[in-house]
Amino acid sequence: MRLKLTSEEMGCVCIVLYFGTQGYVPILMPAIGGALSTATQMNAQHGINHVILLLLWSGIFLTMLRARFFLRLDLLTARVALAYCLFAACSTLWSSVPASSISAGASLTISTIFAIFLVGRFPGERLLSLFSWVIMVHAVLSALFAVGVPHYGIDHFSHAGAWQGICAQKNSLGLVMVFGTGLGLSLQPTTFIQRAWKSVFLLLCIGEVVLSQSREAWAVCALILFTHFALELYSRLVLPSRGPALIVLSLGALVGCAAIAAFSASILKLLGRDPTLTGRTVLWQAVLQQCRNHPVGGYGLGGFWATGDSFPVYSMTHWVPTSAHNGFLECLLELGSVGLILLLALVFLSARNATTIVTSQPKFDTSRAWIYSLLSITALNMVGDVTGITNSISWLLLVCAACRLEENSHNAGLALNRFAAPARTAMMGMRVLPNARV
Repeated sequence: MRLKLTSEEMGCVCIVLYFGTQGYVPILMPAIGGALSTATQMNAQHGINHVILLLLWSGIFLTMLRARFFLRLDLLTARVALAYCLFAACSTLWSSVPASSISAGASLTISTIFAIFLVGRFPGERLLSLFSWVIMVHAVLSALFAVGVPHYGIDHFSHAGAWQGICAQKNSLGLVMVFGTGLGLSLQPTTFIQRAWKSVFLLLCIGEVVLSQSREAWAVCALILFTHFALELYSRLVLPSRGPALIVLSLGALVGCAAIAAFSASILKLLGRDPTLTGRTVLWQAVLQQCRNHPVGGYGLGGFWATGDSFPVYSMTHWVPTSAHNGFLECLLELGSVGLILLLALVFLSARNATTIVTSQPKFDTSRAWIYSLLSITALNMVGDVTGITNSISWLLLVCAACRLEENSHNAGLALNRFAAPARTAMMGMRVLPNARV
């Protein structure tokens, strides 16, 4: 665990921090999270966004140029992520809003290349330290804005009193702090200062998850804490016992999911939610109906909402959503079945590599951060986040987690083969010796 950062790492922290706010810059942005914006404010915000994006892309290019553009394209997950964002960029050809699709596709491609660059540039603990610094700065700034500049840091409209920090809304803050909780639990401090850092880091992350009042963040944070406790017990088992234990844990998870589904109404009531998840279930039904019109390639990246195609959804839901509030459904809507297959392939490959790691490595401490990131991104993507569509820290983390888990899985396989080869040789020798005596 490293707390000192080089100048290059500090630059990367600033770049990733922008993704952590999903492009919202307090004070510079005229539109406050939760408030209704006028046309003049929206035009001003778009102008600021263009300037910031240009600066961001310039920073990414200069950072990669200094490192001679080292990319881990030998990793299958990296190639799948690139194929996904290139298909998203190609959706400009059939999008009803080509300008929006070009901008969104270019941003997604650049952020994907940057994520693959981070994996190759910062091995092991250095990449984990970099992301922990990003979220620590995010948490401290969010606390300062909520306490010192509450006009920006606290929602005063639809969710009065909820912390939104340096994000545009409370759910975005809760999402980032859930990621921080998983990363914080994975830190391995060795000194007093490092242990103090980890304690403060976790306190800020969990505290801001609670203060964000995001029920989705609460639920996923509890899931991460439970998974961490289960993996702590699981890691103490010897390798031969891990396969059956993983099966038992998987069956337990399925039973837990079935119990949650059976008592969903009571659980939602306890969390202060209605059975429709604040209108999400109606929205999902309306979006699924529109997906049938363009099942293969979708409507194009950024080519559905605020267009004539979205009016049937507005009429069914009686409100004006800006996304499907489900990342996989949003991917199906904008990029069709091809885009969804590529996104699910990235998640499936990552989950398979994670399974290989936890069943074959005696200690998998360096992989825990990426396993927790994969789990939290997948869970949040089902209830609100739109990973792979918006240019956010969740997409950067997904690509980094996928690449790092593949790399660690490959190393675990090599280590297992090196361990198994002498054992096989010894067993063969034991079988040959008796035959030699005969």
